[in-house]
Amino acid sequence: MNIAVIGNNYFGNIITEKLKKYDKKNTYKFYDTNTKKIDKIKFVLNILHIDIVYSVSASVQGGGALNIATFFNKRIVQHFIGSDVLTAEQDFKKGNVSDKLIKSSTFLCEVEWIKDELKNISIDAAVVPIMAYKQEKKPKDFENLSVLTYMSKGKEEFYGVQDYIALAKNFPKITFKIAGIDSYEDLPHNVKCLGWIDMIEELQNTTVFIRNAEHDGVGFSVIEALSLGRIVLYNYKFPYVQSFSNRENLIAEFEKIKKTFDRGELELNFEAIEFVKQEFDEQKVISNLKEVLLNNRIDA
Repeated sequence: MNIAVIGNNYFGNIITEKLKKYDKKNTYKFYDTNTKKIDKIKFVLNILHIDIVYSVSASVQGGGALNIATFFNKRIVQHFIGSDVLTAEQDFKKGNVSDKLIKSSTFLCEVEWIKDELKNISIDAAVVPIMAYKQEKKPKDFENLSVLTYMSKGKEEFYGVQDYIALAKNFPKITFKIAGIDSYEDLPHNVKCLGWIDMIEELQNTTVFIRNAEHDGVGFSVIEALSLGRIVLYNYKFPYVQSFSNRENLIAEFEKIKKTFDRGELELNFEAIEFVKQEFDEQKVISNLKEVLLNNRIDA
C-alpha cells in the first residue's frame, strides 16, 4: 500500500522514516504540504496512487492536502499530538468545521487526557502512542544540580517562561538552561539559553528536566529525559514524573529535589528508564501504529 504522511513537518518526517524502517512491504512518503510548494504539487500529482493519508497533527477544519484526500475519498487517519487540540476546539466554537472531513477520518491521540478533551467536541479518538524511542546512550549519574527545559522561539510564554524565571530567581546558585532559543529578554544571571542543541547529550549532563507547556500531548523531551533516568517535573500527571499544577507548586517540588540532592540521596530515576523501555520501545510503537494505519486495528 502507498501511505502519504502529512502534517507536522518535524515529527511527520521522523515517523515516516521509522515506518519505513520497520515495514519494508509498504511505501511511506512524507509530504511537507504546510511549508513546501513542491511537496504540495507532488501530493496532488500522486493522489490517485495514494491509498492512505496519515496526518501527524489533526484538523477538523481541513486544509489543502486533507481537502484533496477527502475529495478523492481516500482513507484518512489523523493523529492529535498536542496544541492541535486547542485549534480544533477554537474551530468548533467558530463553526469552522468540515463534517465530511470528520466523517472521513479515523482520529487517534497519544494519551487519555487528550482523548477526554476531544470528547468535549464530539471527537472519538483512539489512544495510539506515536512517540517511538530507541535508547542509544547510557544514563549518567548526577554530578551537579542543574536544570533544563525546552522552549521554541516566539512561544516562550506557551512553555512557561515566566514560571521558569521565577524558579531560577528562587535558586540563584543553580544553573537553569533553556534549549531551543538563543536569547530572551531580562533573564536572571543563572539562566542560560542554549539554542538548538543535541537534547540527549544535554540531558545526560542535567539533573532535572522541566516541561511546563500550556497544552501538551506527550512531550518527546519528557520521554527522552525519563529514558535517561532524569528527574522530571511536568505539569501533567504521567508515570514516574513529579507533577505540579502552578508556580508555587513547582517551586515547592523543586525545593524537595534540592534538599534530597544536598543530602546526597538523589538517585537516577531507574523505574522511569524501565518504563520507557517497555512502553515506548521504537519497534513496539511503530509496529502497533502500522497495524492501525493499514488494518484499522485500533486494539492492536
